[in-house]
This record gives sequence, structure tokens and C-alpha cells, in this order.
Amino acid sequence: LDPIFGDPALYPVPNPSNPNPPGNGNGLTSSATLTLEYDKRNDRFAPSDGLYGSVSVEYAGLGGSPNKNFTKGFATARYYKPIFWGLTFRNNLNFGFVKSNTSNPPPFNELFLLGGANSLRGFNWFEVGRRIRSPKIYDCYRGTSATQGGCPAGTAAGQDQGDAVASQKALLPYGGTQQFYYNLEFEFPLITEAGIKGVVFYDVGNADDMLVLSEFRSNVGFGFRWFSPIGPLRFEWGFPIARREYEPAVNFQFAIGAPF
Repeated sequence: LDPIFGDPALYPVPNPSNPNPPGNGNGLTSSATLTLEYDKRNDRFAPSDGLYGSVSVEYAGLGGSPNKNFTKGFATARYYKPIFWGLTFRNNLNFGFVKSNTSNPPPFNELFLLGGANSLRGFNWFEVGRRIRSPKIYDCYRGTSATQGGCPAGTAAGQDQGDAVASQKALLPYGGTQQFYYNLEFEFPLITEAGIKGVVFYDVGNADDMLVLSEFRSNVGFGFRWFSPIGPLRFEWGFPIARREYEPAVNFQFAIGAPF
């Protein structure tokens, strides 16, 4: 096991005496999903007008591993409106939840984390959401780890960086049972003949067991899109608002495919 991310206190792992610990992500998922969609967009890949909505529910527990017994749902609403001179007002609203069908928590790999080109573009992939403390990381920064194997660079046995530093560094992204995020952007033509468009955007959202508006993270940014022969290519730069110490000041995101 990885000495950091295999920490049973952070990510429950099976052992011979307990092959399916609560929250463990290993196993076989057997599920069925029901999806309802409403689509009045003028274009599936590059919409500039119309509405889109979808609701889906997945029920897992139709066989499979005992720990893979959960219900997961998503609701999405999107609105597009042309304004003038090719400028398009685009909106995307997304809510998701997961709950266990038993008394155990849902598998940790079914929890939600935001960040990256498909949600909050001012943050690294899957770094926005509920965090929990890793005893292994904490001990690394306090210099008391039983083994330095797998400790982050810059830590050494016997080197105590203090409780404040250790406590912050030990909080690793884990995920929440709910997610909510909203994307707003203005898209405009740059080089029409080449299929290149510019975009400015604002994203806001969070992922936690309980969503509290005051804890939402947000970002602004800009970028351009090229509708190339192999599909839409996106190049975007996002800037976190109220940036935290461990977050970069700017995030570059590249993705293939329409944003929403």
C-alpha cells in the first residue's frame, strides 16, 4: 500500500479479518441508472441558444460487493442565450448526492470532489471539497513518523515544523456526499474562419457532507477554444478567489470536448 494514501485512517482498506471495511472503495459495483433529459439546445457540441436539463439516479446494490450498496443522483440545468455580435451567455448548474443504502458510509471513491476543467477551473483537479486529517502526514511534518518512507519532500525524521504547519499539511482532499457548482461564462468569436472563440468565466461551488454557502469556493478566468478537426479544444486559465496558502495563484486547464 502507498504509505500516505493507503493509510487506513484516511482511506479504509481491506484486510484478511475485515475484507470489506466501512467506506472501502474496493469491490464490484452492480447498479442500474435511470436518466430523464430535456434538450432544446440549438447545437449539442457548441450550443448558443436554448435549454438543457437532466436528472439521473443510480441504485447500486443489485448484487456486487456488500460495501458497494449506495444511491447516487445528479441534477443538471443549463441555459444559453445569444446577446449580440456573436456573444453568448452560458450557464451550467449541477447538484449531486450519494448516500449509503446501509448503516455504513458510502465507498470513499464515490464521494465528490471539485476542481479542474469540468467544474471549478481555478483549482487543481479534485482538490475542492471536504478534507480529513492524515495521521501519517501529520507525523511526517512533526518529525515523529515511525518511517520516513513516503513522507513528502522537505520533511525529515526529528525535524518538527510545528503543529500549525503539520495540521494544515495533514488535511488531504477526501470528498463529500454532496456537490453543487455553478459555471457562468461569456463566449465570443475571435477568429470565426478558424473556429476560434474566446471566453471569460466565473465558477463557484463546493463538495461536502453539508453544503454551506459561506464555505463555497469560487474563481474567475479566461481562455480560448478551437473547434478543431478532432473536436473542441479548450485552453483556460483560472484564478482562485480568496486563495489559500496551499493553492496556486493561477491554474491552466486543457481539455478536449465541449465544456457544457
